[in-house]
Amino acid sequence: MKKLLNILFLVFMSSYFIVICGFINTREQNASIQSFQVHIRDSLAYQFLGAEDVINMLNRNDLNPVDKSLKEIRLRDIEEHLRKHKIIKDAEAYVTEPGVLHLDIWQKNPFIRIINGADQGYYLDREGNIIPLSDNFSPFVLVASGFIREPFTISRTVNIFEIKHDSLPSNRRVLYDLFDLAAFIDGDDFWKSQIEQIFVNKNYDFELVPRVGPHIIEFGKAENIGQKFENLRLLYLQGLNNVGWNQYIRINVKYKNQVVCTKI
Repeated sequence: MKKLLNILFLVFMSSYFIVICGFINTREQNASIQSFQVHIRDSLAYQFLGAEDVINMLNRNDLNPVDKSLKEIRLRDIEEHLRKHKIIKDAEAYVTEPGVLHLDIWQKNPFIRIINGADQGYYLDREGNIIPLSDNFSPFVLVASGFIREPFTISRTVNIFEIKHDSLPSNRRVLYDLFDLAAFIDGDDFWKSQIEQIFVNKNYDFELVPRVGPHIIEFGKAENIGQKFENLRLLYLQGLNNVGWNQYIRINVKYKNQVVCTKI
């Protein structure tokens, strides 16, 4: 009998908790959102966005959750909408307390600024995502300019790799060669600190502007990138460190296993 009573008690308590949890869940679903808080998680590194910008994005698309109940709000819709923005890398929406919805935002990470031949500017991240320029923030990144022409419309393209580019002529493929060259520089601490600008000349060859010294580096095409930079590194460490950094006006590394220096 005692065992039976224990079993009945457990069944009753289980049913009770199911009913209570269902009641609480229904009450929470009917409760309205009184406010929402936006957290830009990488704001110390990048300042493309502020909380007001995110709120305006939601307002423009009738996704502001204030005064709506949880059952009227699809958190996934809010997240997916924000992720479509060219500046936002990721977004997470969640509720942690009654009446308050939280939004965590992570921004895309630019590594190069492009100024193309039409004087249009934008950033790229390491995945090839296009990031618009901001009036609020100018990150300290490598700059590329000159005869750069995209095989797409910038305002309608999210990622440069949406376009098949392998068979494009050199004048239309230059952005992709530039991306490879810039990615190599950005991935090497020595060259990242040394090279500040890439210029694309009318022959679609690359010229590099260093931070130290008056010279221009004639790099040529984006081929044998690693070997060219290794040759240049040896010149810097074994040559210019001994004879001085103000001796040459141009350094040419575009020919295989050759470094040609032009004196001032």
